[in-house]
Amino acid sequence: MNLCLATYGDRLATLLENAAELHFFQVKGRTATPKGFCPMPSGGPSGLLLTLHGFSIDTLLCGGATPAYLDVLRSGGVKVHPWLSGEITETVRAWTTGDLSRLRMPGAAETPPAAFPRKD
Repeated sequence: MNLCLATYGDRLATLLENAAELHFFQVKGRTATPKGFCPMPSGGPSGLLLTLHGFSIDTLLCGGATPAYLDVLRSGGVKVHPWLSGEITETVRAWTTGDLSRLRMPGAAETPPAAFPRKD
């Protein structure tokens, strides 16, 4: 499977939309092999989806993400695990050992609501 981390510096970007780079890994069992990186594409959610498809990415790990990004990526077949924080190395290690829970942002739900409630 092919994994992508949305990063800023050597960490997951706090917000997907503000990521500076995408780091790619091929994962086989508990081994993750780096496969390169690229700058965060322009074009919003659809630009990101096209880039992920171009690199055959199955799964994206990221910080916070808006419903607009989540909806486009998930409907495009990418499994997204948002609301994570951590350095690249520890994030890849958590993925390969099956323990993303320790990277969950404080107060973040496993799956955020699809839309924010209206306040009238």
